[in-house]
Amino acid sequence: MSGFSSLFSSANFVTTVQKYCDTIGWKIAEIDSRKAILKFSMQSGRTQTVYIIRYDTTLEFSVPSLAAFDSEEKVPHFISTLLLKRNAKRKYGFWSIEEIGGKHVYSAMHNAELELMNTEYFRKVVSALVSECDEFETTLLNLLR
Repeated sequence: MSGFSSLFSSANFVTTVQKYCDTIGWKIAEIDSRKAILKFSMQSGRTQTVYIIRYDTTLEFSVPSLAAFDSEEKVPHFISTLLLKRNAKRKYGFWSIEEIGGKHVYSAMHNAELELMNTEYFRKVVSALVSECDEFETTLLNLLR
């Protein structure tokens, strides 16, 4: 196992994420050997939640939006098209539809190979996803008003 992989091994995941968050000045809402949850209070007044899940050689970052639909048929595909176009302009992260709790949810996500991860990359990914999701929600709520 490489040095980077061992930083995020089951035994070291908690320590490494805690070290990164301490260095950046972020608090962890929940953490165990496979998953970390960070919550951010945004200027919009909403809270954005980042889920970080450890897989073999990858960390998956996910920020689910408030846009959740009961079935795939109810997902507004014009929004999917807009978000897919937006993906092409993004340096960190991409939009996807995740199944969460039986709902189809637009989520800002990023998958990072463990060997690429360091404190600064961790900060950039989390910050970019949180900002992107909050911006999307603000736009969506403005359209619905």
